Amino acid sequence: MSAEVLLIVADDYGYVPAYDTGIVEAAAAGAVDAVGAMVLREPDPGPLLETSVEVGLHLELERAPLEQQLELFERSFGHPPAYLDGHRHGHAIPGKTALAVARLGAQRRLPVRSVSPRHRRLLRCLGAPTADRLLGRLEESEPAMPAELARWLGAGEAPPGVTEWMVHPGNPDATSGSAYDRGRGEDLALLLELGDRRRWRARGVARAAPGEIWPAG
Repeated sequence: MSAEVLLIVADDYGYVPAYDTGIVEAAAAGAVDAVGAMVLREPDPGPLLETSVEVGLHLELERAPLEQQLELFERSFGHPPAYLDGHRHGHAIPGKTALAVARLGAQRRLPVRSVSPRHRRLLRCLGAPTADRLLGRLEESEPAMPAELARWLGAGEAPPGVTEWMVHPGNPDATSGSAYDRGRGEDLALLLELGDRRRWRARGVARAAPGEIWPAG
């Protein structure tokens, strides 16, 4: 494994069918390394499993308890999640929420998305695997390509350790109710343009999935 690794994670599988088809397209093209599933929305696991991409649990903790969502994931996908994160970073809310997710990640050796230096310290203090930094946007007004990643691709110096790039690919659906609808099409187009791991490697960037970086203990 390279000392500098990029992990591309697609969020929101299960939000609406149009988003799911875009996520599956990105996964089948090798444009993402992992996909987060929203199990409370009862997504169809079949198309995603056919791509062989690693699948994590994209928690919606304002809707149901952590353990319930974990059980639903295992029942739906037939195996434990590859990692944990939360819709709009809800898994990192300071206090009991962040602590409970961090403890579960540590107990089960599940990587957890860290959203800030403080959150990263909590996860590492408890022994939960996590990346060294998080890139990506939550608002359509922000650039689809993070500036740090653009510099890396432009032959700039790669940051040490593991960089996670959070993306939201999908086919836009104006009826979805999401404030990040147009941006999903932008994310999908950018990911397909950037291509699979071979094309990234040709640009000097090594990619990996959570299970390749943090094998299950």
